[in-house]
Amino acid sequence: MLEIVRIGLERRDQIAAIWAEAFEPDPLMRWVFPDGAARLESLRRWWGFILDHLPAGAELHGTRVSGCAACWQPPRPDEPAGREEAELRRSGGQAAFVAIMTELLGDLAPSRMAALGQMHQARLSEPHWYLAVLGTAAGQQGRGLGGRVLAPMLDRCDRLGQLAYLESSNPANLGFYRRHGFEPVGEFAVGDGVLITPMTREPRLVRNR
Repeated sequence: MLEIVRIGLERRDQIAAIWAEAFEPDPLMRWVFPDGAARLESLRRWWGFILDHLPAGAELHGTRVSGCAACWQPPRPDEPAGREEAELRRSGGQAAFVAIMTELLGDLAPSRMAALGQMHQARLSEPHWYLAVLGTAAGQQGRGLGGRVLAPMLDRCDRLGQLAYLESSNPANLGFYRRHGFEPVGEFAVGDGVLITPMTREPRLVRNR
């Protein structure tokens, strides 16, 4: 039986590799990292950086063996918008972000950081669990792993009556998320016309059995 577990950062490199494979064909990541020959390695380093700077309370869920991993960020209703960004800047994280983007992208870094910042500014203000990343390794796709990895947190949102939220940067994934209860709440473009679709999932009624 496939087991879904909480993952620790001892699996950092493995998770980064899974997400790199999963997002290599993603339209946004192809625009952010346009060099096809270097993209996979750049994505490994990018996701490694993200894992090194997870916000407080973030949870990593995935298969016990290599295959699929998700990152959820918790509701933060008591904090004003932008506080995470301010904390990142104060802690030196913003400088580290600029440094790695400049190292990976050179002169392209400012435009790519601006696009990612646009997504951050557009994030839903209502309290929610934020599905920041969900990715399945290329050789493991088509086996239903993504839905299985989502299930524990979606069940928790249903039990606690909490909203879930994500941004999809790949139109091919919209049907998958809809099957799991997410619905689009608009769309906007970043970069050279890459379409971003924010989606929310209202908690479902949990019936007593």
